[in-house]
Amino acid sequence: TVRLWNTSDPSHPTLLGQPLTGHTANIRGVAITSDGRTLATAGADQTVRLWNTTDPTHPIPVDQPLTGHTDSVYSVAFTPDGRTLATADANGTVRLWDMDSDRSAQRICAATANTLTREKWEKYVSPELPYRPHCP
Repeated sequence: TVRLWNTSDPSHPTLLGQPLTGHTANIRGVAITSDGRTLATAGADQTVRLWNTTDPTHPIPVDQPLTGHTDSVYSVAFTPDGRTLATADANGTVRLWDMDSDRSAQRICAATANTLTREKWEKYVSPELPYRPHCP
């Protein structure tokens, strides 16, 4: 389980919100974007989970876990601009994930033949970004 802490006073850290749950095995690594808005957790369950931490007292899971690794994920790291997430697992596989929602939306538009409904937008792009009813 991952817990977020307020460490603004290092001599008196305090817990923020509820534990982040969802992994079905031990968490092996964590990373946060430089702007503090997205947290990634890596698990022995071969998944990576993303959390919107804009409000650290109420972190929100972002979509479904990232899957594709075939062994425990031990390492996660964001690029300084937060646009790419690198993950590595126990068998030495490294994956790069595009975190740019606009580029992802363009790929989804292409894959859905420009039928990107509000529901698909919220599920596959982001419930927080404004819905663009027409694909670019």
